[in-house]
Amino acid sequence: MTKQTLTQLTFAALALLSALFTGQALAATKVVAGDTGSPMALAGRSLAVFKEKAEKYSNGDLSVEIYSNSQLGTFGTMATQMKLNLVNVMFIQPDALGEQVPIVTANSWPFLFKNQDEMMAAWNGPGGKALIAEVEKRSGYRMIAPSWNVPRWIYTTRDAKSLADLKGMKIRVPGTAIYVNQIRNLGLSSTPMSIAETFTAMQQGVVEGIEGAITDMVGISMQDVSKSVVMTSHVLSPKAFLTYGRWVDGLSPKNKEAFLRAAQEASVYYSENTKNDEKKLIEQFKVKGVKFVEPGLSIEQMRQQNESLKTQLPEVYQWSQRLTGEIK
Repeated sequence: MTKQTLTQLTFAALALLSALFTGQALAATKVVAGDTGSPMALAGRSLAVFKEKAEKYSNGDLSVEIYSNSQLGTFGTMATQMKLNLVNVMFIQPDALGEQVPIVTANSWPFLFKNQDEMMAAWNGPGGKALIAEVEKRSGYRMIAPSWNVPRWIYTTRDAKSLADLKGMKIRVPGTAIYVNQIRNLGLSSTPMSIAETFTAMQQGVVEGIEGAITDMVGISMQDVSKSVVMTSHVLSPKAFLTYGRWVDGLSPKNKEAFLRAAQEASVYYSENTKNDEKKLIEQFKVKGVKFVEPGLSIEQMRQQNESLKTQLPEVYQWSQRLTGEIK
């Protein structure tokens, strides 16, 4: 073999390797994950698990980019961007999608579930599967891998001893009818606004509280601005991976399997850490001087205050009953 031939072969080999690596790079599918919370919050850490698993199971064919702290806008903005493939996945409570498709808020019917096991049985049962399918049919959005989660309470700047002490207070709620109405029915003033703006709004007295799950509240530093937490447990809702069905189905079979497997394992991560960390999170608030108090009303009394929701949101109510299995 001549020196010239060897040189030509070397260049050919290098060109082939370059083409292979370029082809691999071009083949990688970017997955944009949006989040309204901190990357250090449990939901943010769950997205990091999703990224690790999706890239591992796809052998690098999926490349996940995470944008936290509302870098890509509000939830509504990111949900709209999903339709354009600008955002591909979020890890949220399904009811956040309520402005786009109201029936998804069926899960947020006040005091629907007695405990987390009942909630998970509902989501994994016929009612939950029917709701997920109907939401996608109406909107294109697909919910994947619902998780175990903690109940929603009310966090306030007021030194409260019960729910009665919050009467008339402005409380930040998601901009969906189910939350606006049920918090109003409990005697408070519902104030929809972006969750990213709430900390400053509470500092400035624009609102006097917020309702939500402690796993999310710690991520927006509610322990630094709250004085009391009224443990109403008015809603028990899972987290789930939200994506656009058409986009997921457009992935290669290998990458789709990797995506779904990663979402399921990240959901399990969230569930297990929520179970283990709830008491620790409460202690983080208590160290800051925040008090945890009972509402002073029974669940049945608070449920009765929300009876009017049945006529205000009849279709949502029907789906809430189907979710719990009372309508076949």
